[in-house]
Amino acid sequence: MTPIDRRTARRAEIERDHRLVTAALVGALRRILHRATTTATDPEHLWQHVQGALDTSCENYRRLNNARINMWAARFAQRFDDSTALPQAMACYRHRGNYRGEFRSMAALGALLRRSLEVPEVVVRHQETSGFAEDLHLRGELWTFDLDDAIHVFTTPHSPSDAALARLRPPRGVVRVGDDFTSPVL
Repeated sequence: MTPIDRRTARRAEIERDHRLVTAALVGALRRILHRATTTATDPEHLWQHVQGALDTSCENYRRLNNARINMWAARFAQRFDDSTALPQAMACYRHRGNYRGEFRSMAALGALLRRSLEVPEVVVRHQETSGFAEDLHLRGELWTFDLDDAIHVFTTPHSPSDAALARLRPPRGVVRVGDDFTSPVL
């Protein structure tokens, strides 16, 4: 992994968010279309569902954009508790939160978080594992970046996803005792 310049990093950060917002919108529209073709639906009902999907997509886009701007502005005032050393190539995304390491895929991350967050079985059946991780990204609990065939994960400090991944991958310099963390004895 090689470090990239700030402009390229910003562009990649924005493109990653755009890809996830677009994928979520396309998925929502596909589900609406599938329901419309399998059940009798009047046009007004269909328009309401499409408008709801568009509204959700716009809100996701705004949330991610605002979070990116606010995190970038506050990047020097924060202290992070990373689970593993931040790779040099990811240093340009330091403002994204606690670095929780890399995962093989969004599906692997989603499966791990689903178990750790104890998501009810009803929700599990209705959402694939990669979709679960993407939803957490869209909600701003975590931020993911695909680099060198790995998904690098940053979590928003004190979010449920941050707590779950910290339990599984404790911050460096912290000793795990049962389900609790303690500072190392010096």
